[in-house]
Order: sequence, then structure tokens, then C-alpha cells
Amino acid sequence: MEKVVGLGIEEVYEVLGTTPNGLSGDEAARRLEIYGPNVLVEKKRESPAYRFFKGFKDLFSIILLSASLLSFLSGMWQMSLVILVVVFVNTVFSIFQEWRAERAMEALRHWVPEYAKVIRDGTLEKVLVEELVPGDVIVLEEGDRVPADARLVESFDLWTNNVPLTGESEPQPRNSEPATLNGSSYLYAPNIVLMSTSVVKGRGKAVVFATGMNSRFGQVAGLTLEIKDPQSPLQREIALTAKHIFIIAMIVGGIFFLISVFLLGADILTSTFFMIGVMVACVPEALQVTVSTALALSVMKMFKENVLVKRLSSVQTLGSVTVIATDKTGTITTGEMTVRKIWIPDKIVEISGVGYSPIGEFTVDGRPIGIDEAEETEKLLEISALCNTARLVPPSDRNPSWGVIGDTTDGALLVAALKYGLNIQNILARKPLIHIIPFTSERKMMTTVHKTGDKIYIYTKGAPRSVLPLCDRILINGRIEKMTSEYLRVIEERISKLAGEGLRVIAVAYSESRDGESIKDKNIESNLTFVGLAGMKDPPRPEIKESIRIAKKAGIRTIIITGDYGLTAQRIAQEVGIIENGSDPESRRVITGIELDNMSDQQILEEIKKGCSIFALVTPVQKLRIVKILRENGEIVAVTGDGANDSPSLREADIGVAMGVSGTDIAREASDMVLLDDSFTSIVKAVESGRTVYDNIRKYITYVFTHNWAELIPFVLYVVFGLPLPLLIIQVLAIDIGIDIIPSLALSQEPPEKGIMEQAPRSVKERLFSKGVFLRSLYLGIIIAAGAMFGCLEAWASGGWVLGMQLDPHSTVYIKGVTMTFAGIVVGQMGNVLACRTSKTSLLKTSLRSNKWIWVGLASQMIILILMIYVPLMQNIFSTTALGLNEWAYLALIACAVIFAEEVRKWFARTFQKTSWLPKFNQKISSIKEVVMKYT
Repeated sequence: MEKVVGLGIEEVYEVLGTTPNGLSGDEAARRLEIYGPNVLVEKKRESPAYRFFKGFKDLFSIILLSASLLSFLSGMWQMSLVILVVVFVNTVFSIFQEWRAERAMEALRHWVPEYAKVIRDGTLEKVLVEELVPGDVIVLEEGDRVPADARLVESFDLWTNNVPLTGESEPQPRNSEPATLNGSSYLYAPNIVLMSTSVVKGRGKAVVFATGMNSRFGQVAGLTLEIKDPQSPLQREIALTAKHIFIIAMIVGGIFFLISVFLLGADILTSTFFMIGVMVACVPEALQVTVSTALALSVMKMFKENVLVKRLSSVQTLGSVTVIATDKTGTITTGEMTVRKIWIPDKIVEISGVGYSPIGEFTVDGRPIGIDEAEETEKLLEISALCNTARLVPPSDRNPSWGVIGDTTDGALLVAALKYGLNIQNILARKPLIHIIPFTSERKMMTTVHKTGDKIYIYTKGAPRSVLPLCDRILINGRIEKMTSEYLRVIEERISKLAGEGLRVIAVAYSESRDGESIKDKNIESNLTFVGLAGMKDPPRPEIKESIRIAKKAGIRTIIITGDYGLTAQRIAQEVGIIENGSDPESRRVITGIELDNMSDQQILEEIKKGCSIFALVTPVQKLRIVKILRENGEIVAVTGDGANDSPSLREADIGVAMGVSGTDIAREASDMVLLDDSFTSIVKAVESGRTVYDNIRKYITYVFTHNWAELIPFVLYVVFGLPLPLLIIQVLAIDIGIDIIPSLALSQEPPEKGIMEQAPRSVKERLFSKGVFLRSLYLGIIIAAGAMFGCLEAWASGGWVLGMQLDPHSTVYIKGVTMTFAGIVVGQMGNVLACRTSKTSLLKTSLRSNKWIWVGLASQMIILILMIYVPLMQNIFSTTALGLNEWAYLALIACAVIFAEEVRKWFARTFQKTSWLPKFNQKISSIKEVVMKYT
């Protein structure tokens, strides 16, 4: 479509078969059938057969395949076959779990659709990006991601970031004038906007000419479909753990083989058989796939709490967050701006009504607005409504309340004008828009130019600090007077008073000129006449105060970084509890952007340490600087953002949090997670979920490695004391691959442990498989192994066995003993799955109904164990025999012993956490060390 580059605007509409009013709904539907949805072809998925054979490359599968080969070469073909079946089942299970995880993440992508602003049937509306078709007229504003390749037909100071396609780091200007390619691709044409690029400044209107895989980005994406996704840090940590376990299993297996041959004098066949058992006992075969699945399921649960996690590695970081740097509007507040007061010199006009419903009354001192106030009020509202890019959306079947498309501040001003009864369309027809200078985060104001006959109207609104310096006149009682220092003082006092009431303040101004004075020949944003102020409020969300309290108890500090006035932010911070009543002056201090420019990084850090929690009138560069200072000081920072200007801070943060409702495409792309309801409460819930997910994965690892220790210890005793082999390889595999899978997954679904949000944030350097996890699993594994081995030895001794005596592997006495070992480990793990539900909280204080999957896991363990012990076919395969009531009673004691031992450990953990003597003792030891080192 290079030809559209050189066409005039009317010709563009004609060639693409559309009009300035856009396509009709029927025509758009017809073209969607012809061109297909505006989506990219997904990356080619691995076939089931490839995934199946790829499963054999897993390190744990390699160990099992090696064990199977050794068994076959040693003449134990039955064992070789059984191990192969286990590898097959494990691989199929892995494929199934990966499929579940992919389905879950795919569902998340579809549950958060992306919209574009499109003109259809002459009306601006939101349309799913995938439903865009060639000929659609799209509207682009700062922060939007361009949804398709399109030719500009209108542009107002429009700049785009083309990094995804051209690699140009600097934003490029765009216009709607015809251009010449001169042999280059339309990729560089100044009047073309391309899919995947983003608008960093200005606004524009364009006609779509290429969608989906026909777009330039689609062509590039087609070349990258075979590139593999990188592993997340958590996946790499799990893979590293698997590698270490693999090496340990090989070394330990080799050592035990040598001990068996040279110290015990066993033959090669017996030693090989023994080595296989040790290697298999060391391996948690389903570790990687089970952890990945648990993570994906947990991400689904977080989605139900309005948190979309884009990167799985974010879950690991969430539990370590120490600071939440949040915006005010829409995150702590509801995001529904409402104009409450208008100030025109010497008069306050109050406006009733809340939200975006255009119903309300205008009063002055409790009486209806009079003629004296009406003229200036109407002037202010007209300027506010015309210098505006928002559109009001009435209630519908999909949304029962009034809504706004566009900026919420613009939306509030538009609603106020409609409440007053202004007919915006009629005014625009009389004063059509001919030029616009869009709002930017640097300018903090917006200007539109309108024309009626030979008269030019220049309307400006924005932050008072931006607008007031441009005003040299003021409108008072219908007369235009010169702006004096006294007037400025009065205006500043009124701004402070409105801001002190928690209102966001917008200044409104205008100027007029004749058509002969070309707006291009002068700075139109000068010599303005000040009209008045609009004070609007976005009330705090009702649940925020409790969320702030929870965050404080969790050791997480909340800092407000806003472009709004300091008094407004301070009032909101006091309302929600960020600043507590009676707190010291340092914590109530507000640092403005001007002050930041005059402070060093160290001074800013000192102020934060003293308790300063509010930064007001801050630019994007300053926000980025604050985030960097916090991170360099060792804080783990979560940053919220909704605009394109927030994307640098979102990328710099440990956790970038974008707004799903009000956020721009650029902000969402730069973030690690998206809040689907824009609420601060969802961030706190996400932190709790992150801590819970990490804790649950650790519980799973503790549970799995416990049975590995319990399986390994019988083989150690076999070597050290020359016992008959107490546990068979086939039984080890039955526990690892069959019996313990469902309970281990059930642990990953545990609800948050009581007090989890009363603990200090976890160090981000803390390993998943930590020393604590290692010792806890070893501690429990020894208890289970001791109980199981005692049952085994008792069964053998009852049959006449004594230490040093070997038993016939086919004898009833021997089989009874190994059955007791096998069943003892399984029943011990049943107690362990209950004990592992909490890390410090007593099991007696935990609801038995909070996780139904635990009961499913326990039931599956018992059913499989009974089948293996009592069904003749299973007895032959797994070398088991039936047990009596006395044996079952003893096995139940093993489970009870595990639970009791864990209760004792948890009691000590809670006691040491509550008492203050331990930190003081450690501090004393550190002091002694310092003295010793000094004199040494």
C-alpha cells in the first residue's frame, strides 16, 4: 500500500473505501469476513510427538532411562520394563500438565482484550483490536499502541516511538501531508503509523490499510515464530536445582556401587541393582513440571483477584516487595472524577451529583445560580467542554452506569458542562475545531483553536502552575481587566484552599483574535484571559484504608508519587492512613518537583528515611529518579503507572504495575503485572498471593524431598548394617510417580497461612530450596524412615530374623518387612502432607475445609496403597503382602509422630519469633566478634 503515502486526504478515503465518518457497522462486519481478524499468527506449537520425545531429555528421565538400561543389561528385564513404564507415564503426565498451564495462560490473554478507538457510523467508540479492518478510521492519543498499519489524515503535534520496527530510539514526528518515498519503504514515511509502534506525544486520526499478518509488524513477526521464549528466573532456579540433584544422584549412586562391590563383597548384579535403587531414591522425578503447573494455577487464582501476571518470575519477586510507589488518581481513588466546585473571581459555585451521570445542580451559597454568576460559569464550562478529548458513554446492557472514553479529568469537565445544560455539538458546529495542542505530561495543559466567521477562539485548560504564567488578563463580572499581583495572590490562595479540601484544581483561560492574525505566526498560548478554576474530586476507594493497614503490618511502605498538587495528595494520604493523625511533621512533609531538582540523591533518601511519603507535582523523569534511589538503597519497589510517561519507571521497578482500565497500551507493555480493576487493594492482594505461591512451592518441595530422604535412608542402613534390602526400587517409583503426586499438587493450592501478611518481606536473594527447606525435609524424612524401618525390622524379627542374617527375597517374612517399609513411608507422608500445610501455624488452628484438594490427595494415597497391598496382581508387581489391624495401627502412629514432631518445631519457631532475647543474643555475639577482630 505504498501508494497511499503520496495521496491527498480525500484520495486516501476514496482509495480505502471509507469516509471521515468511518465505516458502517455492516460494512465493517463484511470486511472482517474478507480480511479476517486483526491478529498475528501464534508461534508454532510443538507437536505432541516432539514434546513426548523431548521429555526423555529431562535430567531425571535420563537417570531413570540409565537405570532401566542397567537393569536390562543385568538380566532384570522385568525391572527394566517397569522403569520404562514409569518414564512413559511421567512424560505423558508432564505433557498434560504443560498443556494445562498453556491453556491457563492462553485464557488470561483472551480475558484481557485490547481495544482501539474507532469512528464508525460517525460515532467514536471502542472496538476490539482484533475486529479492526482496512478502511476503519482510528483515533490515536498519547500512550496508545497503534493497532494496525494506517495512513494519517489528521495530526496534532504527533510523535511516535518506532523502536519495535526500526530500532530508532528517538520518537519520530508524524503528519498527515502527502509524502514521497524516494525509493525507501513506507516504513519510514512520515504520514504512516505502523502496528506495534506507540504514540508518545500528540494526537491524530488515521485510516487503516493493513491488518494482522499483512501489516509490517505481522511480516516481521512471521520471521520470529520459531524463536524460543527465554526461561524465567524461577524456571532457571528449578532447572539448576534439578541439575544439582542429578549430579548428586549420580555421585551417590556411584559411591554406593563401589561400597557394595569392594566393602560388602557383593557381586556386580547385586551392586548394580543397589546403585539403581539409590539413584532413583535421590530423584524427585516430577519436580519441574509440578512446580511449573502449581505456578500457572496460582497465577490463575491471582487473576480471579483482578491481578494479571504477565511474567511468571514476578511471582517470585512479589513476596519481597518493601515499597509500593503509587499514583493517587484511580489507584488509591475511584478514578471517577467529579467537578465539585467552580471558582470564578470572588464566587464559589457548587455542583451536586457524583460519578459520570450528567445530572446535578449548580448553587451559590445554597441558592440556585444567579444571572451574575451564570455568564462566567457558562464561559468556563464551554471552554472546558471544547478544549476536551473525552466522550461520555451512556449506560448499556454491557455497562449499567455512565462511563467515559478518554481522560478522566476531561470526562469530569464534560459531565459538568452537560449538567449545566450546554449542547456541546451545537457549540462545536458554531465553533469548529481547526487546531489543537495536545496535553503532555511535561506541559500539563491543553489548547484548542476554534473558528467562527472571521473570529478565532483559543481555549486553554490545565494545571494552574502551567496556565497562570500565560495569563495577563482576568475576566471579572463580565469585564476583562489587567492581571495584577493582587489578583494573582487571590488566585493562589483559592488554589491552595481548594487543594487543601482534597480537590484537583484545573485553571481555565482563553483569548480571541481576528482571522487575519494567523495562528501559525504567533505563540497562541500567550496573552490569555484567566476565567476561573474547576475543583474536582476523586474520592478514595472504600477498601483502601484497610489495605494500607495490611501493607504496613506486612512491612511494606506506601509512597505517593503524583503530578497533582501536594495539598490534594496530602489530604488523600491522611484519609486513607498513609499519613497517620498525630504523626511527626517529617512524615507529613510534601516534597514538590521543584524541590526535587534542588536536592541530591542522598538528601532525597534521607527525607524518605525520615518518613516523607508524598512527592507532588512530579515529572516522569523525577519519578524515575525516585525509583532508582529506592532500588539503589536495597528496597524492592513496586511502581504503579497508567500513562506512556510512566513506562520508564515501570521498567526500572522490580515490579511494574500497570492499570488495566485506565492504563495506556505502552504502560501495560512495560509492566510485569496489570491490575484489572486499577485498585491499590489488588496490589496488596497480589503481594499476599505472591507470598502464598512462594510458600506453597516451598511446602511442595519440603514434602517431595521428605520422601526422598525417607527412601534413601533404608538403602544407607542396608549398606552400613548389612541388612536385607528394606525397600525395592519399584516401590520407590510407585511413591514418587504415583502415590505422592496428587498430595503434592494439593499443597500448591493452600490458602494464605495465617499471619503471612504480618511477616517482614522475604529477601529477594533467598533461594527457593533454602537451608531451612533442606533441614526441614531431612528432619521429617528421618522420622518417617525411622518409623518405617522399625516396622520392617519388627516384622522380620517376628519371623525369626536376626542382625547379620539374609532373607530369601521371595519369602513371606521378607515381603512383610518391605511392605511395612513401603507402607510406613506412604502413611508417614499422609501425616506429612497435613503437617506441611503450614510453616509456623499449628495444624490445630488450621481449617480442615480450607483446601479440599488435601482430602482428595489423602484419599488417593490410601486407595492406591490398599490396592497395592491387597490386590494379588499388584502384590506380584510391587512385592507386597496383606497387613493386619495391628500393623495398620502402628502405621497410623508414624503419621501421628510426623504431625507431633512438626507441631513441636512450629512451636519453637513461633516462640523464637515472638521473643526478643534471640535478636539481642545475636547482636551481642556480633559485638564480641567485632571486638575480637579489632584486637586480632
